[in-house]
Amino acid sequence: MPLATLITTADFNALVESAFQAETPVVASSESDLGQPLERFSTPAEVKAKAAQCIKEGRRNYSFGLWYPSMKGSFLERQVALNPPRDGESFRYSLSGWGIIRLQLYVTPPKTLQCRVTVSSEARALSREQRYPEQGAVADWDWRVVETYAFRLSRQLAAMGKTAPVVQ
Repeated sequence: MPLATLITTADFNALVESAFQAETPVVASSESDLGQPLERFSTPAEVKAKAAQCIKEGRRNYSFGLWYPSMKGSFLERQVALNPPRDGESFRYSLSGWGIIRLQLYVTPPKTLQCRVTVSSEARALSREQRYPEQGAVADWDWRVVETYAFRLSRQLAAMGKTAPVVQ
């Protein structure tokens, strides 16, 4: 059962600000809306605005993918075929990359926020490398840097509130 930290909007905003401090990441939605490209976010203000939109609309969950240049490796936008099509759309895009850090936001009634930081480990990536060759070599990533960024964000998030099972 996945766990997330119960936070306020101000907490989420502070977490996003800190994600941009040491180095500017490339930030995109982890998954696109049906038939649409991935959304990209260049500044903390854009990420916070998207989160505010999700909260306002009551969107149950949204995931941001973060890639820092110092992590090396590469990320890609993968088109995912929907079979059967949903709502008249036959595809969506997904952000892929071995060391992509995911910042997942869950909104539950009445506007309770839950957040979690996830990332694959080097060992997990290695166990899947043969299955997903389009993602490049796991060895291309600087896993020390991946772990440093993920740990820093996770530690900051953990200090913001209590942890509870994700409510979906």
